Amino acid sequence: MKVFISWSGDDSKRHAEVLRNWLPAVLQLVKPYFTPSDVEKGTRWNTDIAKELESSEIGILCVTRDNLHSDWVIFEAGALSKSMDKAHVCPVLFGIQNTDLAGPLKQFQTTEFEKDDFKKLVSVINNKLGNDKLPAKVLDSVFEKWWPELEAEIQRNFAELEDHDEEPVRSERELLEEVLELSRSTARNVRRPLSSISPRAIQDLLQKYISLHDDQVAGQGGYQETLDSLESMKKAIDYLVKQFQGRRPEMDEMIERLETLTFKHEHEETSVPTDDDIPF
Repeated sequence: MKVFISWSGDDSKRHAEVLRNWLPAVLQLVKPYFTPSDVEKGTRWNTDIAKELESSEIGILCVTRDNLHSDWVIFEAGALSKSMDKAHVCPVLFGIQNTDLAGPLKQFQTTEFEKDDFKKLVSVINNKLGNDKLPAKVLDSVFEKWWPELEAEIQRNFAELEDHDEEPVRSERELLEEVLELSRSTARNVRRPLSSISPRAIQDLLQKYISLHDDQVAGQGGYQETLDSLESMKKAIDYLVKQFQGRRPEMDEMIERLETLTFKHEHEETSVPTDDDIPF
């Protein structure tokens, strides 16, 4: 299985090289793709690299303080997400934290370079191997064996790289403004559905639902009567689902199916034999 390792800048490149060498030691069926040159990345992106990207199932993006706001990192993150599911685009944060992220990178599930978090990433990659994946206990054992080597290599990179004691990536004001905006957005999303749904619609739906249940328990009514009862609930259901229309593609698909319901019992007509059909 191919794993596409993306980087930008000297710091990111060094970490990417370490990952390229380390991953196959833990998961032998993994084949990392890593281009060693920024020039190659710039001039050949639509040829060799694009082909490798199409055949890769996991994308690892090495994010550092130096390339956090790099146009190239954002470009590659976008290219990775278009070529594979966003759940399989994995930014790994070296020397920074989730709170340092801003912009497009915030949409991905990130991995901070620390033991427990990085082990989760390795588990995700292992699960993509399907029938060839390592059993959980074996993966635990292999990871415990090889993690110290990876950690030592990355720490050696940090020691040799400069300017890692700079000012925070994002100011306290930026973080506070983001928290405030998230709080307001959450409050809007929580309040709107509760305040716009009428209790009468819920009551009407419950009443008819219970009546249908009681009729079936008592053995009353046939197929068409049951469908008539379901049709009587549709007005309330239409009202409720419209409150959530446009929020999730899966919900919209169900709403479309709801509109196609006929509430008519379909059955084959059976012919009654006549005297002429009886041979004796």
